[in-house]
Amino acid sequence: MLLTSFNESKPKLNPPISCWREDMPENHEPQLVPPQLHWLTTLNDTFLEIPRYSTEVSWGGMLASAILMFTLGIGVGAFGFVIQGGYDDYVMTVIGLGGAFIFFCLTLFCLKMYFVQPRDQPFRLNRKRQKIYIYEYKHTFFPWLKWPVTIRSYNWADVHGEIRYSSARYDSGYQLFGSVCEPGTNKVVTRFLIAKERSSREQLCQIWSYLCVYMQHDQVVAEPDSPGRPDDWRPRKADQWPAEMELESTTAPEHAVTQK
Repeated sequence: MLLTSFNESKPKLNPPISCWREDMPENHEPQLVPPQLHWLTTLNDTFLEIPRYSTEVSWGGMLASAILMFTLGIGVGAFGFVIQGGYDDYVMTVIGLGGAFIFFCLTLFCLKMYFVQPRDQPFRLNRKRQKIYIYEYKHTFFPWLKWPVTIRSYNWADVHGEIRYSSARYDSGYQLFGSVCEPGTNKVVTRFLIAKERSSREQLCQIWSYLCVYMQHDQVVAEPDSPGRPDDWRPRKADQWPAEMELESTTAPEHAVTQK
């Protein structure tokens, strides 16, 4: 006979996010957690912009990889010249130089990632249009090319909040995701990272609450709890938004009509 029963919570979205921990209240519902942001770029009656730290790359790992690739490049090149002494042709020299060239290209790529590429991929909420705009870089392997910027936009009504826990070595902790579903359903189309915390998911609940309260046209606190930018984001700020998306994401619909 079962003496005790537990109603274990389950994810409501399909498919659920990996390592799911909690579903956030729907964005149109009253929020039960006091709204609070960590960082804030812009806040006005039309739009809200929040900096978003890129978690796709281990920045410290990029610097360590650059040192390793450079060392291997020198070693492979020198090895080719040493081995060449026992041959009449230049095959080993060419192989050594070719290997060194590849490792030096990888070194340049890692150095560019660490010193040049911006780490901030912000997003904007436009409550006049009820849309969210996500700024992202499209990664390219070639270190001499600038990463192109892509902007994804979604109707805020289709965005649901989920919290997961990542146990990855360089990116462990709780993560708040926005999950975009087909209108009127729980079928997930895509997901995007909003924020992360190493130890407390309560702070992520506060961030989600802030976004929802703002988009419900309610009053929110202007000052974040951590003014400025994190030290490890400097000086690599995000590039400018493309002109068309800059206009759309920062203005009300009637402004676009006036411009035409």
